[in-house]
Amino acid sequence: MIFITGSTGQLGQELSRLLNDSIYTYRTFALSEWDITDLHRSQEILDIQPDILINASAYTAVDRSEEEREIAREVNSAAVGALAEECKKRNIRFIHISTDFVFTLNPIVEDGHLRYWKTNSPTRTLGAYAETKKQGEEFIQSVFGDSPNYHIIRTSWLYSSFGMNFPRTILRLLKDPSRKELKVIEDQIGRPTWAFRLAEFLLNLIASIHKKDGNLKPIYHFSNSGIASWYDFAVAVQEIGLKKGILKEKKLILPIPTEAYPTPAVRPRFSVMDLSESYELMEKIPHWREDLELCLGDPKTILGWNV
Repeated sequence: MIFITGSTGQLGQELSRLLNDSIYTYRTFALSEWDITDLHRSQEILDIQPDILINASAYTAVDRSEEEREIAREVNSAAVGALAEECKKRNIRFIHISTDFVFTLNPIVEDGHLRYWKTNSPTRTLGAYAETKKQGEEFIQSVFGDSPNYHIIRTSWLYSSFGMNFPRTILRLLKDPSRKELKVIEDQIGRPTWAFRLAEFLLNLIASIHKKDGNLKPIYHFSNSGIASWYDFAVAVQEIGLKKGILKEKKLILPIPTEAYPTPAVRPRFSVMDLSESYELMEKIPHWREDLELCLGDPKTILGWNV
């Protein structure tokens, strides 16, 4: 039995979609059913004794977290540590979703090139969201120690046809008849991730757990392959949106530096993560543009693009 928190989020919905057609028995929980900051409720649910818990719950309002630090800490740090403790007591495999924001500061340069972040790279954070996600990871590692019974999955630039995300925002802005052009940051570099593909990776991980694979890693980095700036991402959204008929009119998209669009929270300038370990579980990880085209053209979710 697999339990999943955060069922109404992007990843939670994609996991449900895949698990419906799988051999696995699962149960999802929305925030109204399971607030992970409620320790008594967590204990009550985990007493049912699932085999695996996937924690897809998080406080993800990056800018608002600067004002709501305590709420971010409760959800992303304290509650995660408590879940880890309760899972360890019951011998439940704990899979936790984390973020590229743990690499907010000072990318590493080697031979004049920026180095991709590895799973064992030192975390470098700044800002409430990044700090609380890092603390959540540290709590898990402290609780489980050398136990193989946990996995931290760091991902980046997550999107789907559900909820609030970058492609949906870009489509909404491009559809605004009063807007003649769009300005998008060009000097923040990362990897977009289709939530469906992340869900697929998690099912591969679950399959390996059931096979009792002794070579599984405690930390994985998963995203689509290829790298992009937010500007690159926005241009691709428009190109594919026009091709799929989601958009009717092409508009000018202008690249701007980070300094031209100040935000309360600091964003990573270079958060490209090394995917080596993930390729051990998924032989082919599609390029981000390939999956963006699939996502925007998916007949099962196309209504989600009526933004």
